[in-house]
Amino acid sequence: MSAEKLTTLPEAAALVRDGQTVAIQNMATQAAPMALVRELIRQGRRELGVVCLVGGIPVDWLAAAGAMNRLIGAAVSMEQFGLCQRYRKAVEAGAIRVEELSETALNARLGAGARNLPFLPTRGLIGTDLIDVNDNLVMLDDPFGGPSVVACKALVPDVALVHAHKADRFGNIGYEPTALWPDLGIMPKAATTVIVTVEEIVDSEVLRADPDRTVLPGFMVDAVVEAPFGAHPTSFYPRYGYDTAMHLEWIGAARDDEAVAGFMEKYVTGPADHAAYLEAVGGAKQLAAVEAWEQT
Repeated sequence: MSAEKLTTLPEAAALVRDGQTVAIQNMATQAAPMALVRELIRQGRRELGVVCLVGGIPVDWLAAAGAMNRLIGAAVSMEQFGLCQRYRKAVEAGAIRVEELSETALNARLGAGARNLPFLPTRGLIGTDLIDVNDNLVMLDDPFGGPSVVACKALVPDVALVHAHKADRFGNIGYEPTALWPDLGIMPKAATTVIVTVEEIVDSEVLRADPDRTVLPGFMVDAVVEAPFGAHPTSFYPRYGYDTAMHLEWIGAARDDEAVAGFMEKYVTGPADHAAYLEAVGGAKQLAAVEAWEQT
């Protein structure tokens, strides 16, 4: 019999320790495990290393809270909502150290970690200066006589944080028909510990009805938490879009220290749990009604 993986947000976040390297699934304004990010901030986590493909508001909130001191990724942006100002300020002040990679190089590093290989090659960085300033990247002659490649050292995050559509109590993770981001495909496979929040917990038979949509089997998952709207204020297609108003509210506050403190108290550190957060942003019923209207 498989072990049950169901737990609470506080218990799941407690698996992440200060100083660890944490891979966060997200693409700027899309599909971030925001409930877990808020819980890490509430628990006062410090000196985290963040791995992301394109970091957005979760990275900015972690930077605003002083929870992170390094980042490995391709970009940090909130797309049409602008730059991540707290992250930018921390980088400029030297509080966050950045290892900038191309998408292909990041996936090569994670891919090597997932496959227990010392490195994987890519050509995605050739012609840039990034190779010269990164000890994890080395030019390598092709032993078969072709053009040189970039050897990308294996990256094994301590923890991967993921948000998904559904799971059973044994940690089998199901995705509804949607774009499957490359970070979801490789980050959990590379990480030592995998924590997943989901929109709903379902019976195992529901997942067995669509086995091709089970993107992570239970034996790869260490903890699963039911957290409806767990990606809010980022989007989670096809369930809901990103919260434009909340992104704009954050952008309006992000350049001012006092405004940032007020925002974080109102939405991040103040609410006692995920249910309280949902009430602070309008309530689950109101969010569901808005999303239902927007999708018609």
